[in-house]
Amino acid sequence: MNLIVNPAQTLRVCLISCILFSLAQDTKANDGVFYARGNQLIPVAETDISVRKEILSLKKVRNQHIEVTVYYEFYNPGNAKTITVGFEAASPSGDVETSPRKGRHPFMRDFTVNMNKTLLPYEVAFVADSLYADKGKVKTMKLDTFKGATDGNHVDFFYVYHFQAPFKKGLNIIRHTYSYALSGSVAYHYDFAYVLTAANRWANKQIDDFTLLIDPGEFETFNIEKTFFRDSSQWLIKGIGKVRELKGMGETYFRPHALRFHVQKGILIFRQQNFKPEGELQVFAENYGYFYDSTYLPFSYYQQDRIAEPADAFRRKALRNLPFARRGYVFKDRQLDAFFRGMDWYIPNPGYRPDIKLLSEAEKQWIAKWK
Repeated sequence: MNLIVNPAQTLRVCLISCILFSLAQDTKANDGVFYARGNQLIPVAETDISVRKEILSLKKVRNQHIEVTVYYEFYNPGNAKTITVGFEAASPSGDVETSPRKGRHPFMRDFTVNMNKTLLPYEVAFVADSLYADKGKVKTMKLDTFKGATDGNHVDFFYVYHFQAPFKKGLNIIRHTYSYALSGSVAYHYDFAYVLTAANRWANKQIDDFTLLIDPGEFETFNIEKTFFRDSSQWLIKGIGKVRELKGMGETYFRPHALRFHVQKGILIFRQQNFKPEGELQVFAENYGYFYDSTYLPFSYYQQDRIAEPADAFRRKALRNLPFARRGYVFKDRQLDAFFRGMDWYIPNPGYRPDIKLLSEAEKQWIAKWK
């Protein structure tokens, strides 16, 4: 069954400020780690090239990393020319070794740029402030003579992946990929961010046609901060899921207003014409601690081990049936039916028939545990 829900140079300094602010947000919880965040491609010097179209696809893989695929259409109104294009990547910090690996960011991988069907080579620079470009060329510093921190749990530099982009006159297509590890902490099971405002550095100071696709994986509860959009009506769940509004820190850890999504399967879609992002994409899934007393059962797999021991036989039966409730089974048992309809994530599916053989191995073990 498919249920489609319509829920309701100065610039560079600004981006660095954003990186540092967001980094502080990511690491203020104890026992946490910030690995990386995604970013737009940027012109290192002023240019008259504009972004006609962007399709940004983010796929979460087993709560370990985010796979990023970006399709761009750029328009060059003048003669063919080559410009330096960069990708800024914040350094990791927290409970992790932060020094570079083989001259690259330690928690990013599979970085590629394909322009007009040609794979482009790139270089990686270490930089400590926003003035890393000189006449359109990226200057890198030598870490062995740098006076700041270069290893341990925090470093005082960040990375710029840069390449020479030959723009022909007219339309140019760039396909860009990379992946990075998911950040996390005591408060957050995972937390990832993507810098959207860097798009404002291109000539048109916007993205004429912007599409964001997020594949969160199956049976996931997560939140998206209301930073670059107004409300849930601007999002589409193509698949099976639901969404509700969260009103600030009363319903989230350390965060302002957000949307909470419960997705059985499918993708989230956000699309906007003449997109001038004023904030960054922030996606986070909270850890609630061992607060589940079995009167509320979590939707996400990763939360189920935080459920307290059942207080009675009914609670034990409810735990045993959780995998089927996630899929929308309509229970004939009136008490179970009422219980699961009280879950904010429950989506009844009269056509679903429970079959243990079709469950994941983890869910089969879960059922066996509560027999």
